[in-house]
Amino acid sequence: MISLAKGFLKFLSFIINLLFVLQITLLILIFFTAAYWFFNLIEIHIFDFAEPIANCISDLIRLFYTQDIEVGGIYIDGSLLLFDFIALILIFMITKFKYFLYKTISNVEIYIQNCLKRLEDNFNKELQKEIEESVKKSNDLAVLIKFKVKNMFVDACWGGDKEDGAKEKEQEAYKILYSALKTFEGCKFAKSGDNLLIFLTDFEKTDSLMIFLYSAIERLQYNMQKKHWKLTAYISVDVYNDKTDNFREEVLPILDALLDLKNKNVAVCLGNFGMRYELLKNQEFYLSKRGLYNIVNCENEVWTLVKKS
Repeated sequence: MISLAKGFLKFLSFIINLLFVLQITLLILIFFTAAYWFFNLIEIHIFDFAEPIANCISDLIRLFYTQDIEVGGIYIDGSLLLFDFIALILIFMITKFKYFLYKTISNVEIYIQNCLKRLEDNFNKELQKEIEESVKKSNDLAVLIKFKVKNMFVDACWGGDKEDGAKEKEQEAYKILYSALKTFEGCKFAKSGDNLLIFLTDFEKTDSLMIFLYSAIERLQYNMQKKHWKLTAYISVDVYNDKTDNFREEVLPILDALLDLKNKNVAVCLGNFGMRYELLKNQEFYLSKRGLYNIVNCENEVWTLVKKS
């Protein structure tokens, strides 16, 4: 339909150009015939070169109109004047018809624009659908957690060894969190150095896991604070495909690099996690842009996963 409409536009443009040439031709004929008639009437012969054209037009008009104009008892050939009058009417009608053609061209162009927009919208929808299907193939979640514990009684004023007992408290925090998370269905666990690595095989449960995790960490921090220990959690999350062969070479370095940014008590992620997370129907968190950082030798935008109020 678009190619047909474009062909119709070309046809209308050709008709307009043809009518424009016809208008110019009629104007030229009006000028020469009127000038020839007037100067011949006062017996000045500077426009005699137009006589062949005037005679042809006069003969043509006399096929339909044979009367002469009487002015003061003198009969004047009025065929040329009648031609000029008819030509002026034709020029006016052509102008009106051209206006109609321009309006038609405008409507056809709007039609083409709407068709192109519909095609573009359909293409974008198909492209978006393909992208979403590709993104949804990454349906596994990896969460890396690192705890740091500090004795609140140790500072420059009170003195003491801030490392004394800290490692034991960190291990205790890992054990308590692990025991709590074992009740969460669909989770698997591993160690990455001293850090706790959590795997979730169903990305649709991301919100439930993160709410559970944030709540468990808050309880840990509260209980440790009562014993004068300050617990800080560093959390990184990433999405991956369960068919990934080299998790420790491809995904784990990203999680480690995100932990190194030292964002306290909030999960940090990259844009690929955000793209997958936005496909969830009901989101309990929103992504807050943290900044641009060098993650595994590549500049990436880093986001934090913040609980909606």
